[in-house]
Amino acid sequence: MKSSWLEKRFVISATAALLAAGPGKLAAQDQKPDEPAPHSLWSLAKEGKLSFNTRFRFEAFQRDAAPFTAPAYTPTLRLALGYETPAFHGFTMFAQGEAVIVTGPADYNDPALPSQFRPNLPAILDPKSLELSQGYVKWTRRIANHNLALTIGRQEITLNDGRFLNYSSWRQVHGAFDAARVDAELPGHFSFTYAFINRFYRQAGYAATDGHPPMHTDMWNLTWTMPDRIKVSQYGLLLNYRAAAQFPMSTQTYGLRANGPYQFGKAWKLVYTAEFAKQKNYGANPNKVDANYYLGELGPGWGDLSLKAGYALLGGRSLADKLSTPLAPPSNGYSDLFFLNPSGAGGNGLEARYVNFSGPIRFLDGTVATVIFYDYHSDFPRVHYGREFDTHFAYKVKRITNRWEIGWRFARYWSIELFTPAVRTSVYTSFTL
Repeated sequence: MKSSWLEKRFVISATAALLAAGPGKLAAQDQKPDEPAPHSLWSLAKEGKLSFNTRFRFEAFQRDAAPFTAPAYTPTLRLALGYETPAFHGFTMFAQGEAVIVTGPADYNDPALPSQFRPNLPAILDPKSLELSQGYVKWTRRIANHNLALTIGRQEITLNDGRFLNYSSWRQVHGAFDAARVDAELPGHFSFTYAFINRFYRQAGYAATDGHPPMHTDMWNLTWTMPDRIKVSQYGLLLNYRAAAQFPMSTQTYGLRANGPYQFGKAWKLVYTAEFAKQKNYGANPNKVDANYYLGELGPGWGDLSLKAGYALLGGRSLADKLSTPLAPPSNGYSDLFFLNPSGAGGNGLEARYVNFSGPIRFLDGTVATVIFYDYHSDFPRVHYGREFDTHFAYKVKRITNRWEIGWRFARYWSIELFTPAVRTSVYTSFTL
C-alpha cells in the first residue's frame, strides 16, 4: 500500500517528539542521586489508553435469477488494536491497526478486488485486510471555556448522520480519511468543524482497484444546538477527485439540517428531522449535475423507544445527472442493493418511504431491536422499484460484561421493477475494550 503525504508527516511528527525527549534524558543523568527521576518510558506508556475490538460475523446473501447462480457466504473475523499516548502539552498520538481474516470456507463477490471477482455471486464487501486503519496527531486546548482541537492524519470522520460522509461501523473494514481537521466550540451554543481530506480509504480494502482514491476535498459543518430541543446544521462538501477515473463523481454539496429530539418531560419526546441539500458538478467532472436531496422524519419517542415515519429523496434525472454519495456507506436498507443511487428499469434516483421502530425489548432482557419497512420508487421518471423489510437485534451479555454483544441482522427485498428478489442475513458476536 502506498503511503500518503499524511503518513509521512505522521512519521516526522513521531520522530520529532522522540528527538525532543532526548535532552530531557541527558538532563536526568546530571541530577543528584537524592532527586526524584522522571517517569520512565514504560510508566508513561501505561498512562495511555489501549483500545481493542474483535467481531466475528457469518454473512449470507442470496439474489434470484441471472446472473446469480448461487448464494454468497463468508465467515470473517475483525481485529482492531489501538493505542493513544498520554497528553503532553495538549498533544496526543493515536494509532490503530486493523486486520480482517476469512476464517473458513467462503464464496462471495467483491467487484473492486480482482482476486475475489465472482460476477455470478452477490457482493459482500468484507475483503481480507491488514492495514493501519487510523494514525494521527491531535492537539487540544481550552480557550475561554471552549474546546479547540486539531487532528492531522488518518482518521474516522462523520458529517451529521453520515449520509454524505462517514466511515462504516458495520463492514469489517471501517474505512478512514487522510485529513487535517479542526473542531471548535464557539460561544452561543455554536460549534464548527472543518476538514481538508487528501485521501479516502474505502471499505473495499487497500488492495481494491480503487481502494484509496486521492482527492482535494473540503468539508465544513456549522451547528447551533438548543439542548433537548433542536440542533441546526449548515454544511458543505466540496469533493474534488484527483484521478481521471473518479472525475465524474466530483461534486459540490451544500445543505441545511434541523433535528431533535424535542423533549417533553423526562420520558416523552418528539423525534424529528428536516434536511435539504443541493448538489452540483465540481472540479473536473465532465457531466452537468443538478440534484436535490430531501429528508424528513417524524414520530413519538418514549425513553429509549422510538417510532418514526420517514421520507428520503436522492434526486436523479439521468444516468449522469443524479445525487451521489461516494464518501459514505449505504444508507438505504440492510440489503445494500441501493449501495449507489440507482438508474435502472426506466427510472433514475431514489425515493424511499419508510417506517422505523427501535428500542430495547424488556422480555428479551433488554435486547435492542430495530425494525424497518421500506417502499422504493425512482425520482424521474416514476417507477416502483420494490419493497424491503429489515430487522436487527443486538443483545448485550450483561451477566458477564457489557462489552460483549451478540446480534442478528436480516433483510428481505421484494422486487417490482428493479433488481430481483433477495435475502441477506448476518449473525455476529463482538467484544470491545
